[in-house]
Amino acid sequence: MRKNAFTLIELLFVIGIFLLMVALLGPFVQMAKDRSHEIDCANNLRKISLGLHMYAADHGEAFPPDLGALYPNYVDDEKAFDCPASKSVGTQNKPDYNYSKGLTEASSDKEIIVQDLDNNHKKNGKNILRINGSVEWTR
Repeated sequence: MRKNAFTLIELLFVIGIFLLMVALLGPFVQMAKDRSHEIDCANNLRKISLGLHMYAADHGEAFPPDLGALYPNYVDDEKAFDCPASKSVGTQNKPDYNYSKGLTEASSDKEIIVQDLDNNHKKNGKNILRINGSVEWTR
């Protein structure tokens, strides 16, 4: 009489197929994760942009001396200063972004006011925030 069970060969074959699928899908999962970090980082810069322009409206068209001045009155979530792709945790006092001091609302719209630190996205590129509020991904 024959039992309805898997043989060792069948089990190893199924495990092999499963491991092959995992190995083939791994790079795509990492690409999706990296893209997610880029988008989250861009959203953080949009929040910072809104805070910068509200600060400038209240302070004679001048932007703050540093990004930390935005928290908590203009940017209420400290996570906005943390780029999710960065290995460190950004805070209001030590954000994961470079800020260009001394700019005003009268500065050129294309001037970069905030950008990712160079190592935030593993040298794949960075998000930049221009004075006009646009956020761009550059390689």
